[in-house]
Amino acid sequence: MNKKYACLILGILLLTACSPYGITGNPEDASDTESTPEEIAVMENPPTFSITVEDFEKEIVNNDNQRLLIKTESGFNTKDNKIQLTYDLTDEKKKLADLFLFVEESKEDFPTIEKKFTAVLEVIFQSLDVSYDISELKANLKGNDFLGMDTDDVSVSITNNSTNIQLAIIPK
Repeated sequence: MNKKYACLILGILLLTACSPYGITGNPEDASDTESTPEEIAVMENPPTFSITVEDFEKEIVNNDNQRLLIKTESGFNTKDNKIQLTYDLTDEKKKLADLFLFVEESKEDFPTIEKKFTAVLEVIFQSLDVSYDISELKANLKGNDFLGMDTDDVSVSITNNSTNIQLAIIPK
């Protein structure tokens, strides 16, 4: 009989102790799931580069002195298709947003393509007219760091480098 009362009292204590939290969890954590006005503004007006898609494509052609890149439906590729640059092509008059660079080499095989990779990145950053530090990017890529490069104008994230290398070039 005493065990039944002890269990009943323990159950009531647990229910009353947990009731302020209810289904929603800890009240102090509730604000973490709500978007701030700054986050909402960024989602509604994402950052873009100062150049339009059409002008960027012209700049790529002008800055590509070694003729490494070929225009495709989705962006630009190298002649051997080892490096692919893609971006939103829906409206040529629209400001350019995020760029994605895919390299069909693993991190271990990166030295075989490093020279071409560096040349392509220089063409991209010169065409965007942004500040860049390729040595920082290559060092972070070799060091398996998520943030490849961060300057005043642009941020480069390394999204995957196990079987291939993928970079996201994001305006600030």
